[in-house]
Amino acid sequence: MWIGGTVLWCVLAVLVPSPCAKGQVLPGAEPSAPRHEPYRFHFDGRYGTLTSGFDPSLRSYRYADLKVDSLPDSPSKVSSGTLDSAAIVQSSRQQPPDTNVKWKAAIQESLLYTGIMHSFNIWTEPGTRDTLNGHWLTHYLDSVSELRGWSDSDRFMAPYIGHTIEGSIFGYIERQNDPRYSKVQWGDGREYYMSLLHSLAYSAIWHTQWKIGPASEASIGNVMLHASPGFITLADTPTLGTVEMIGEDAADRYLIMGLENRTYNGIYIALARTFLNPGRSFANVMAFKLPWHREDRIGVNADEYRIRKELIAEYKAGGEKPFEYVRLAQPEDDHEYPKEADIELTAFPVYENLLGTGHSCVGGGGSGASRINPSFQLVAEVSGCLIMHMPSANQSADSLFYGGGLRWTPLAAHRVSPYAQIMFGGKKVTYETDDLPLRKKLMAEWNDGKGTLPHYPKRSDWSVEVATNGPALGFGGGFDVVVARPFAWRLLNVEYTHAWMGDVAMIHPQDTFRITTGAVLRIGTW
Repeated sequence: MWIGGTVLWCVLAVLVPSPCAKGQVLPGAEPSAPRHEPYRFHFDGRYGTLTSGFDPSLRSYRYADLKVDSLPDSPSKVSSGTLDSAAIVQSSRQQPPDTNVKWKAAIQESLLYTGIMHSFNIWTEPGTRDTLNGHWLTHYLDSVSELRGWSDSDRFMAPYIGHTIEGSIFGYIERQNDPRYSKVQWGDGREYYMSLLHSLAYSAIWHTQWKIGPASEASIGNVMLHASPGFITLADTPTLGTVEMIGEDAADRYLIMGLENRTYNGIYIALARTFLNPGRSFANVMAFKLPWHREDRIGVNADEYRIRKELIAEYKAGGEKPFEYVRLAQPEDDHEYPKEADIELTAFPVYENLLGTGHSCVGGGGSGASRINPSFQLVAEVSGCLIMHMPSANQSADSLFYGGGLRWTPLAAHRVSPYAQIMFGGKKVTYETDDLPLRKKLMAEWNDGKGTLPHYPKRSDWSVEVATNGPALGFGGGFDVVVARPFAWRLLNVEYTHAWMGDVAMIHPQDTFRITTGAVLRIGTW
């Protein structure tokens, strides 16, 4: 799996740290450099970089009270009672900062990451190598056409851990190439949430490409012809990846920064930054930066090691913390945002009961809603689940719902917002019976390309599939609890759905009752 490739690259990047990470002096540098040697301030970013001989009020997590426009056009020495005369201030007269996304760099980094995942699959999986032969376009289209249901037969680690990290990697690639948001942190308010929204959209596009695009698992490996295909990763990779980004940002601010306030050991700091922020670390590597690189504070090279050592010594002697969070300056905005969200994006788990049959269905889905007026929204949804309680281990089934409709929200501006909705669309139920002895026989004959079978067996060689599709009408309701302007929790949603379709083997999918709960991203309220 590509997950192993991601982990392998992270481990290699960390296990070969530079001498700088250990606080050692780089080759050619003078180990006995004086305590106050010249460093530079950089005022073109959010934070200033410290000098040796620093003013205690100038810290890498505090704003330096110097104006670039008031500096001379050439470097000059600053001599005062607080700054060492050896500290050099480099003027950096610049045009207003560029706010355009660096799309070329972002695409190149995303393609590099995609190539690494494909390379690992081709390297480790004989079946993937075998599918490189034959009619590429035909096999690609056949693979995409197999996409259905919810589950993809992977266990917990792949869809909920591996794909979560993948989503965060694509999200951080977008962030580090967007000058508007490259230095946002947890706690920066509207700017932070806007950055998450951009990362979510970018991650969704690139994971869709990885799943079914022209350079995807479907086109290179024909995965859906050989394994159970499902929508699970299309839904959970960008959404859970965004949740992963929030977790990594919070860990960076509270855990990693806390460690950096207590130690100047470069190895500890590099390891903490890398392994507590796996998505950000891998995105750094895709940009040919060290995994533990940070845009907003000093690193762990030899010069910065000495700065850290001085800061920690001062802090332990009763001084201020070396690193403290300073909220990003918010742009003036006189606009009064409504309490009713213009757009709502929801990700949710699903429990569904097939009424009167003894079967239940477990899965998840996503929905989007656009507000027409304060009381009504247009809503669209795709969800799927794996049907449980099948009579034998070689039988499986799943259900897919897709549709849209109208939602009534009479108290949308309140903290607790009840709603009712009706949706019309379609339901597809797929039932499979696997011939497990035949599968075992075919895989033995294939023997990873070294046996008598010329090609990697397809799922259709040992499995029989029956599918039924029909119109469906659902209605129900629930209520949301607003946690903050950008977020709400759909505490409870209950629905009844009727589908106009026949039985699928022993499955009776006509009448179902389902319960969901989920997280809601509210756009337009901030």
